[in-house]
Amino acid sequence: MTSEQAAQLIDDTLDLVHQRLQDLQAQALPREQHALAEEFREWRHPIGGHIDLMVFPGLANP
Repeated sequence: MTSEQAAQLIDDTLDLVHQRLQDLQAQALPREQHALAEEFREWRHPIGGHIDLMVFPGLANP
């Protein structure tokens, strides 16, 4: 996965989390909404304004 693909995956995930948070709010489920928000707090509000991605080179063939 390239860094661009990883960034897109994070963006897509955050979009889904945002939609789910809205759904939980509409269903009056504050505890569930809070739990989900906490789970993705660092992703939604990263320290320094960005998420550090670690590059994994994959498995080398012997």
